[in-house]
Amino acid sequence: MKARDRRLGMGRSIQRRDFLNGAAIALGTSLLPGPSLAAGMAGGALPGDYPPAKTGLRGSQPGSFEVAHAAAREGLRWPPQKAAETYDLVVVGAGISGLAAAYCYRRDVDPGARILLLDNHDDFGGHARRNEFSFGGETFIGYGGTMLIEAPKTYPAVSRQILRELGIETERRDEFHHDGLFRARGAGSVSFFDRETFGADYLATGEFSDPAALKEAPLSAEGREQLARLYADREDYLPGMSPDERRRVLETHSWHGFLERYGGFGPEVLAYVQKWPHGVWAIGADALPAWMAWLQGYPGFAGMDIGRDHPPEEDEEYFRFPDGNATIARLLVRTLVPGVAPGQTMVDVVTAPFDYAKLDRADSAVRVRLNSTVVDLRHRDGDLDGRVDVTYVKDNEATTVTAGRVVWAGYHAMLPHVCPDLPSEQRSALGDSVRAPLVYTNVLIRNWRSLAKLGIQRAYCPGSFFQTVMFTHAVSFGDYRFSRSPDDPVILHLQHIPLQPGLAAAEQFRAGRQALLETPFENYERTLRDQLGRLLGPGGFDPARDIKGITVNRWPHGYAYSVDPGSGDVSWWPEWWAHERRPWVEARRRFGNIAVAGTDAAANAMTEAALEEAVRAVRSFQA
Repeated sequence: MKARDRRLGMGRSIQRRDFLNGAAIALGTSLLPGPSLAAGMAGGALPGDYPPAKTGLRGSQPGSFEVAHAAAREGLRWPPQKAAETYDLVVVGAGISGLAAAYCYRRDVDPGARILLLDNHDDFGGHARRNEFSFGGETFIGYGGTMLIEAPKTYPAVSRQILRELGIETERRDEFHHDGLFRARGAGSVSFFDRETFGADYLATGEFSDPAALKEAPLSAEGREQLARLYADREDYLPGMSPDERRRVLETHSWHGFLERYGGFGPEVLAYVQKWPHGVWAIGADALPAWMAWLQGYPGFAGMDIGRDHPPEEDEEYFRFPDGNATIARLLVRTLVPGVAPGQTMVDVVTAPFDYAKLDRADSAVRVRLNSTVVDLRHRDGDLDGRVDVTYVKDNEATTVTAGRVVWAGYHAMLPHVCPDLPSEQRSALGDSVRAPLVYTNVLIRNWRSLAKLGIQRAYCPGSFFQTVMFTHAVSFGDYRFSRSPDDPVILHLQHIPLQPGLAAAEQFRAGRQALLETPFENYERTLRDQLGRLLGPGGFDPARDIKGITVNRWPHGYAYSVDPGSGDVSWWPEWWAHERRPWVEARRRFGNIAVAGTDAAANAMTEAALEEAVRAVRSFQA
């Protein structure tokens, strides 16, 4: 080990790796690492097996995607064995939309229905992923994906109804959220300039609209003036233009292009804003349309009139559980599978122990079967009114079960490879679904004295690998209490969006996905140790001493979008889609006894869309 790695703590014993040690699994006939130790056990779960507590490389963990890639890319097929299992409904995908579809089917169609949910991951919830760390006899909870219930008052009625029925009372947020915790200690949002991009490591605080706040920043005098001007956002860069003319400019330029051409901003400011949209849209300023930046309220538009109204102000009081929206998935599973976890409320579910061995029991009306990748769906004898044979691969063996009906709540782009009888138009529309790659990393640290000393609640790091470093949710529910003192351990949440600037957005997503899958855990660990050391070191942080656990949640297929194949336009905001053809609407048509749910069906990655599309898919069986 190099001396630098030793200084960073790469050799320290921490919670960092799962049993696969982050190793890639070769494609081909040996798709999984041999027969599972859990083969033959209910749900493939070992006694005491608890996926949320696994650390290291998580999200789409090794073993979760290789079968799908081999089926889609190589056309590999498996000779299946026919199981003596028949269900009223099989749901493909046990994310929030799939779980909600099972819930709604029993609520609205058949309360006694036998349902099987199949998911390729080793945990339920899809992108709503729970991460846990143990340290000092305590458990610390973070979110590895879907992070919050955003603007719950604006949720569609059917989505709000599901939340109410699950016992989620968002109006009680003030009982659980510690909104003033960091402000009381003088902590807020800061920017970290890195030496590789800007010439020196520098932590900038204060209001950047005041040039004095940037006087020590590693920028030229012109760069400091321009950044202050951008933040002040008082100038009209399109003087004399009509609203229609302004709109045309914004529709034909990226935010980067608009700021460069019309704002006169130079390379330093453009480098600073490049990753600004990463956390919300998973794309950089070079490919985010200027009209989207205007819609989002990004600077550079000075209240510009483009002949369209901003959407109404949303309810900004987001509702957060410690594990993000994984709690919604846990509530759905607890409702569907009796005995899997104790309790009855949204508060007690936060710390309720879940028995994964009870997810897939023969005596349960609803079964959740993990580590199971669906590779074939077809109506028996081609009868679209008949039963559907569902073939999945688990432990490198293919099994076929029979369903009266199927809800596909997986990735849309995969369905054409699984269901060969789909109409060509629908196959094409499904193929227009694109997803943005994401990396959400949680790091347990020994205490947060360094952040308190430096005044950091959230750091934007425009040139660094992880563009965002921030505290996980400051919320307490029942027996779970957030770290209130800087002397206590806490989880930091880091985000990285792998992209390739300069390409069209959809091509950046594909390139970023490949880079994500090729990056070993060791690289993530070394990079985050280095970045946290440089960011927090002046406050006394030592990455070798203070890091106590690392979980990297990689999502090669993250945010759900659709793309127009002719123009390359991405459905950033479906309500403002400029094209007559709406691929996601064509893609979600029911095909015989196969209905389609999931966020791809709305071209909207939000939880309310996952719930709404589950309801729509189930109701299609009642039409």
